[in-house]
Amino acid sequence: MAPNTKANDPSLRCLKLLHWLTIVCTTCVSLALIGIASYLIHWFRSNDFTRNYNYVVIPVILLCIGFTTILVCILGVYGSKTDNLCMLKLYAGITCILLLLEICISLAAAILKNNLENYVIDVMKDLVSNYATSNETKNKMDLIQSEFQCCGSNSAIDYRNMSLPIPSSCCFRPNCVDKDIFPKGCTVVLTSYLNHKMLMMSISSFVASVGNAFAFAFAILYVRNLNRYNQIK
Repeated sequence: MAPNTKANDPSLRCLKLLHWLTIVCTTCVSLALIGIASYLIHWFRSNDFTRNYNYVVIPVILLCIGFTTILVCILGVYGSKTDNLCMLKLYAGITCILLLLEICISLAAAILKNNLENYVIDVMKDLVSNYATSNETKNKMDLIQSEFQCCGSNSAIDYRNMSLPIPSSCCFRPNCVDKDIFPKGCTVVLTSYLNHKMLMMSISSFVASVGNAFAFAFAILYVRNLNRYNQIK
């Protein structure tokens, strides 16, 4: 009869396998999270209307969580490889903290998403109203209009109400006529873009939290069974 060792215990072997699988999945999700967070940081910082605003804080936190999770996964691999209860408990504890952080970030991104429209409206009104008086404002507005293919705050009528000619940045072609003017106002377009970015943050954070939830659950189960085995032995 084979001796009752850890290698021969079916429940421990099964839980160890599940623990390893969740570590692999969590690592893959973390790498994806790092990529998404890096893209969002670059996007927020490369646009004048978001560069100095606090929305960039969330992807920075996500980036830190992604790198931290990978380091924690290494800790989990070492703990399961050596059956070190202290390391496994530390891995489970940090994973639980990361899980709670990711849930909070997912909720924060969803809440901040609702405040975007008012922010964009204020920024666009300010840019349009100062379009003719400030070269810096004019350059910013021209860049936004050409990049996002929009015109004015609500539409090209904003410029006509101010007795200003329609900027060339509002048009598909250099020699601008009415049919060449971008039909959408920048408020609608920018709100849509920012909503999409906030949705990316919320979903990616939620998916990462699901991965960490499974990692935490299987780590706890593995620790409990390993501890029980050691007590019996």
